[in-house]
Amino acid sequence: MFVSVVIQNSTREYDKIYDYAVPEKLQDYIRPGIRVLVPFGKGSHLREAFVMEIKESSEYTGLKEISQIIDEVPVLSQELIELSKYMRKRYVCTYDMAIRCMLPTGLGLSFMEEVILLPGESAHLDKEEREIIDTLNENGGKMNLNQLKQTLKKPVRKLLNELKEKQLVKIESHIQMKVKAKTEKVAYPKIDEDEFFELVQNNQVKSLNYMRIMEILYEEDGIPVTELSSLGYSMNTINNLKKKGYITLYEMPVETTNPFEDTDIPESKPMKPTPCQKKALDSIYESMDTDGFQEILLHGVTGSGKTEVYMQAIAKIINKGKNAILLVPEIGLTPQTVRRFKSRFGNQVAVLHSRLSIRERFDQWNRIKNGEVRVVIGARSAVFAPLENIGIIIIDEEHETSYKSDRTPKYDARGIASFRCRFNNALLVYGSATPSIENYYRAVNGKIKLVEMNERTNNQALPDIITVDMRMEEDKGSGNGISTVLARELKKNKEAGEQSIIFINRRGYSNFVQCRSCGYIVLCPYCSVSLTYHQVEKRLVCHYCSFITVKPAACPVCKSNDIDLHGVGTQKVEEQIPMICQDMSVIRMDVDTTAGKHGHEKILDRFRDEKIDVMVGTQMIAKGHDFPDVTLVGILSADSLLGSGDYKASERTFQLITQAAGRAGRAGKHGRVVLQTYNPDNFSIQAAVKQDYREFYRQEIELRNVLKLPPFYQIGVIQVSSKNKDTARKLALRIHGDLLSNKSLSADVFVSDPAPAPLVKLRNQYRWRIIIKHPKIKNLANILEWIHDTYNASNKREYTVSVDINPFSMI
Repeated sequence: MFVSVVIQNSTREYDKIYDYAVPEKLQDYIRPGIRVLVPFGKGSHLREAFVMEIKESSEYTGLKEISQIIDEVPVLSQELIELSKYMRKRYVCTYDMAIRCMLPTGLGLSFMEEVILLPGESAHLDKEEREIIDTLNENGGKMNLNQLKQTLKKPVRKLLNELKEKQLVKIESHIQMKVKAKTEKVAYPKIDEDEFFELVQNNQVKSLNYMRIMEILYEEDGIPVTELSSLGYSMNTINNLKKKGYITLYEMPVETTNPFEDTDIPESKPMKPTPCQKKALDSIYESMDTDGFQEILLHGVTGSGKTEVYMQAIAKIINKGKNAILLVPEIGLTPQTVRRFKSRFGNQVAVLHSRLSIRERFDQWNRIKNGEVRVVIGARSAVFAPLENIGIIIIDEEHETSYKSDRTPKYDARGIASFRCRFNNALLVYGSATPSIENYYRAVNGKIKLVEMNERTNNQALPDIITVDMRMEEDKGSGNGISTVLARELKKNKEAGEQSIIFINRRGYSNFVQCRSCGYIVLCPYCSVSLTYHQVEKRLVCHYCSFITVKPAACPVCKSNDIDLHGVGTQKVEEQIPMICQDMSVIRMDVDTTAGKHGHEKILDRFRDEKIDVMVGTQMIAKGHDFPDVTLVGILSADSLLGSGDYKASERTFQLITQAAGRAGRAGKHGRVVLQTYNPDNFSIQAAVKQDYREFYRQEIELRNVLKLPPFYQIGVIQVSSKNKDTARKLALRIHGDLLSNKSLSADVFVSDPAPAPLVKLRNQYRWRIIIKHPKIKNLANILEWIHDTYNASNKREYTVSVDINPFSMI
């Protein structure tokens, strides 16, 4: 018996299918999807591998045998094995990268190699070999390999192999599953709060991430390292904090908790559908009863009751003996959605998203794997849930960019959902009040079914939208970002005892610092962007690399003292609210205020339960939230995306305005929206004011057709990054020439000239790019795969070449 396996942590160069023989004693236990340990490479070091296939024969001879089976039951189903093959090709990644998306971190293995001294004659050894033997003797004849390296302060693998051949040492490998560890590393502050923030005041702390982590630790006293990782902080950042003496790490006992155990959620019954909902459900049920893979675009205006439709559709699937996945675009929406679904489906619901701890993720994953749940809810990564017999996958707010990963593998959750539904002959439902242009194009051309919900559940009219031309406001002397019209409406809401939301797509206090005398703008030294001023920290911050510094007292160029803050961010708006009305309460929701593990939930609960007058926030508050007392939405800088140079700028502007406006007047009270803009004549803004998706689509699709943009052509981006500006430019030129000369690949392809990326410098890397277009996505994937593998085959570190298909941002 033989198996085909893929090796964990391998580069694309070695990312292949390898055959191994199966020892007779293991043949009864081997199954596809199980992890094994195999000897790999010249030294035959044990490596973790995944069994992709079992076969009776192999075309290769002299095969090594697998050494050990890790799992009692497969961790990958046949469906997920096939999905990894699809992802490797489609998203130009390794098998391991694809599989890592499917498994919880807690399932990983900790490898420990122990060096054991054997009896034997050692007088003939050279100095370095003798040093190893003496060190082992001093430590009782047994040492962890890493301890031995640290003690001797040099590589020892080659020397140990020679000692193994002389039968003077042996090396034993031990493995342990991470989640089964009885302890975990917990970070604690090592210096007191006043001492740390004195360093901040003296500009000795240069990273916003350092400040954010320390703020969390001072608030929580201590937090597991895995939870910091789940919040987006890298181990490199955590280790640097330890090296600088700011934190200490202790091994603490693991406490098993269920973060979603909530006995206070009352049971809810299905609501009687409105005529609009019934029509949508009838269409969905009809598709459920049709054999094979089906797709539906559910285009429903904000407040039309799409969530109730989702729940009743899922109940129908469960009655058919099948299971369901619901994807939401933001982690902040997960608690609200979970409550509603738990009230309907009880303990049949599991939740998956990146802010769960390592233990929580593993426990939720295990419940799904063991068939204990019927419904999985979560953000993008929940699409990989080990759920079997899937009957429906629903993607709520399907237009959102958060469904596209910006890290390798750069997968699109919509594409993964489509693969899984095809595999299971299931129904895929895309839901949105503002569908993506690509999906709406498919719907109006009959490639997928279009179901429309044009009425709100309470028959309430859509909110009135008041457009404010900010060019006129500036003439009136308004400089705080809040127009006189919005200030007046906020006062009205306060007097009526109703709540308001203010949306601005910029966090921080001001957008940039500029010298009025010479025009100098303070830029990040590592990225080609202006630094944003944060009032709370009194620091300038880069929102790309987290570099922080103090605001200069004088202009570094002309030495003028006339250097000041410009623009408006969430912090400044928050500060301005009490000036409109002294007793007006305000809360802010952005990346800075939701850093804690349950940050989103705490802020949303406070706004709802404490009846806070105004919530100020970034785009995370514009999506899907349902607040019955919110009757006013203010949208600041509605046109901020239009000058970005991204081909999706108009689409995103329309979507953000429409979605933000949809938060107003959802519970029988009439809603108003104050839309502030410098471009009131732009077609996307005019269509959003009328809340007319069809009119926006009509104009946008014509433009996309002329410019050969999706859905007519697919876009590929080849990006070269290097610390050396000339290296990046020269390699981009070389790739461009090679691409044009390869006639087998360049047919029917539009290839742009190499050019600096709009954000030419990011995290101290200079970036050049080439944009290619092709009408067929498979052909485009082949081209990008060839480029990636050709130019990353070298072990040189002076550059990297990355590729992406239909990126969520062209910046």
